Amino acid sequence: MLLTSKYSLPDCSEHTLVRPRLLALLDDSDSDQLLLVTAPAGYGKTTLVTSWASAQENPMAWYTLDASDNEPSQFCRYLVESVHRATGKGVPQTCRLLAAPQSPDPTTVISHLLGELRSLPSELRIVLDDYHHIDNQAVHSVTRFLLRHAPPGVGVLLTSRSQPPLGLATLRVQGRLLELGSDQLALNTEEIARLLKQRLPFNLDGDRAAQLHHLSEGWPPAVQLFALSVRDRQEVDRYLTELEQGHSHILDYLAEEVLERLEPELRELLARTSILTRVNAQLAERLSGRNDGQKLLEEAARRGLFLQAQDSSRQWFRFHPVFARFLQRQLTNREQLLHLHALACDSWQEMEQPLEALRHALAGSDRERLCQLLDSQGEILLRGGQSRLLRDCLEWLGSEALQQSARFTLLSAKMARENFEYDQCEKMLATAESWLQRQDPQQWRQFEGAFATMRAQVAIARGQTLQAKEYAEEALGLLQPNQLGERISALLVTGETSFCLGALEPAATHMLEVEALAIAEGDIPSAAWAICQQSEIAFAQGLLQKSASLQKKVSNLVQKHHLSTLPIAEFVCRLLGQLQWEKGDLESAEHSARRGMQINRKVGEHWLLPEYTLLLKLAQARGEKEESLEWLARIDRLLSDGRYHRDWVANADAARIRTWRALDNQQAIASWLEQAAPVADRPSNHFEQCHGRNHVRALIELHRWSDANRLLSRLQQVAEECHLVTDRLRNRVLESHLLWLREQHGEAVEAISEALLLAAGRGFRASFLQIGKPLIVILKAALERGLDEAPTDKAQVLIKLAQQQPELDGGIRIELDDTIIREILASDAVPDFLRHSPLTPREWQVLNAIHSGLSNERIARHFKVAPSTIKTHIRSLYQKLDVKDRQEAITLAEQMLRSVQDRP
Repeated sequence: MLLTSKYSLPDCSEHTLVRPRLLALLDDSDSDQLLLVTAPAGYGKTTLVTSWASAQENPMAWYTLDASDNEPSQFCRYLVESVHRATGKGVPQTCRLLAAPQSPDPTTVISHLLGELRSLPSELRIVLDDYHHIDNQAVHSVTRFLLRHAPPGVGVLLTSRSQPPLGLATLRVQGRLLELGSDQLALNTEEIARLLKQRLPFNLDGDRAAQLHHLSEGWPPAVQLFALSVRDRQEVDRYLTELEQGHSHILDYLAEEVLERLEPELRELLARTSILTRVNAQLAERLSGRNDGQKLLEEAARRGLFLQAQDSSRQWFRFHPVFARFLQRQLTNREQLLHLHALACDSWQEMEQPLEALRHALAGSDRERLCQLLDSQGEILLRGGQSRLLRDCLEWLGSEALQQSARFTLLSAKMARENFEYDQCEKMLATAESWLQRQDPQQWRQFEGAFATMRAQVAIARGQTLQAKEYAEEALGLLQPNQLGERISALLVTGETSFCLGALEPAATHMLEVEALAIAEGDIPSAAWAICQQSEIAFAQGLLQKSASLQKKVSNLVQKHHLSTLPIAEFVCRLLGQLQWEKGDLESAEHSARRGMQINRKVGEHWLLPEYTLLLKLAQARGEKEESLEWLARIDRLLSDGRYHRDWVANADAARIRTWRALDNQQAIASWLEQAAPVADRPSNHFEQCHGRNHVRALIELHRWSDANRLLSRLQQVAEECHLVTDRLRNRVLESHLLWLREQHGEAVEAISEALLLAAGRGFRASFLQIGKPLIVILKAALERGLDEAPTDKAQVLIKLAQQQPELDGGIRIELDDTIIREILASDAVPDFLRHSPLTPREWQVLNAIHSGLSNERIARHFKVAPSTIKTHIRSLYQKLDVKDRQEAITLAEQMLRSVQDRP
């Protein structure tokens, strides 16, 4: 008796995730090809092929294999039966041959089968599912015969956890092999998001989906378990933590599906080497004590045991992280585990891989090895972006060990500074200085200049510019000739202080010197930082093209030296994203922001504030209210939990205030203004200028226009003194808005005209669009007065962009003046009766307020009149517009306003 389930196409679950990218590959395959789908357990091989097969019009013979199919005669019986059923009883002679008393030779059976299939009127695919169960060479021979002699139009699709020994090299060379492996079968971020959208009772944000993808590397069981386990947002982080540590259900799954099937020697080798981030034969043999490491690694990879070759020569392999955590659970003997970490540490040092060696010194609680590695390699590793591992090592050593080592103190202080923990940084420096001066003065003299450098870096990060300058000058006088890293850092601070004090040209000269020195010393991260600073200086000078060229230069440097995963690469992405946003290239800016998030996510969410800020600006520009509120909430949370440089805070506050303004949240604006830090007496750099404009915007929204005007005048005076061209332009745009609100229209036009002159040929866009729809009115007034050719072209472009820029609630908003009203009346959207009975200017303004969703009371407060007066205007409006209620008035207003918005 044959089991029907073994030759029947499995049912496709209604919850199956459709995967168009993979189905398209299968659809485009040649019917004469072998389609080989190989991946470890859980990657959805059968599900994918079932989904594809169920949609095919041509016959599909299905055969699900298990261990019992290693008997050649049984393999032939099931294979023939599946083909016979799929083709509508199309191979009767072969069936009779199998029914004969004397069992025929398997090759004879396959020959008869293929002979009958030559006359088949349509193409046929034969699916051999779970082929990894086959380990009998006789059955492999039958399959090879089938593949070699299959007639045109007959193809084979094979799923397996391991690479089958079927002479695939020949098929590959002949172009008759299409392979899908775990890389293709792994769920990508988009597929994870789509699956979770189907399964979860709430929307999961993109960051958490990306984190799940990172931890699971797209392994479907981990994602499916997430969908089953998480019922609300509060459980998301709990599951992700469990996944990182080894979720019990996943461990059970791997124990049943993988571990129980392994031979003892292979199981032992995999467990011992699972503590490694990557493994080769030398490491495998060192940790296992065997001499056949390469053979066993290749066997494990061939059998689909979550071990992937990392190079074409198959010398290096890497465990899937979920499987590695599972294997590590098998190492229950602590003494053995510590010994393995010691072996691994020494092996990596011999291979000149200090990062890997340090990981094992820490994991093995080996103080001697750890201190030796930190002392010799700590600075190099820190420049390489390995702050998380270094922090873990130093915390494990403890505070007493830190204060007795100037080198370790500096390492820890640098990481505290990078993490905005300035008080902690200064405390560590002071404690170590006190101990060293008393107990080890010789060591103190050697590192005194390095301590001064560190204090200079903390001061500049805190905005204490003059103090930072003093510390940097002191450091340059104390540093030893061999302390080139600290000298470069001190020079960088000198350049940054010049930038912050508004001396842009000296700052640029300093940064060029630092770049050259850092390149000569091979300190590429510091060189890249200096170029980034040059790009920021150029942007402040209004030289957007030069800024872009410098960004391209530093991007090439980062790529050339493989620094794309380090914090400096995030800085490059951040600067590029800001420039792209300014130029109106929203898609590229979003790509830069997402790339920056990808780089910095590994060091903690608090580092993502600049990216969150840029993504909020992009959501605002697109009129995406829900997205804006989501990014706003994240920014609020980060700002409430941590301390940041004024640059980051000022940019974040600018985006927050714009969101509050768009949503008419004056309470939030008033609260911010009450708590915000005061504006510097002399705001001589871009972030102090930005912070000052934030105050101005808040004051404008709160109708404190005189205060706003005084502050804006101070900002502009300093910007002109320091040649901060970009800030001069942004101040003038904001000034034009303020003057327009104060009904000083002539002065407003003068301010916007100067901004247009500054922007001519420079690519500025977003700086103008920040004031919203009032920009349209002001620019049209400027055009009516007359502008030169370049400012005229710029104004026309900006008007169109402002008209097309949506509001957060998706509606149309526009400030009305005589120019706009004339345009509306000239359009076909205006009813004829309105031309004969025109609205008064005040009635137009009331209509616009109604369209904006304001209540009668709020309209009255806005125009500072009694509510009864507004009701009188509304009654007159309704009569002239021939409408009976507010909704009809809003609909007609929408129609008329769209006529001048250049929007469908």
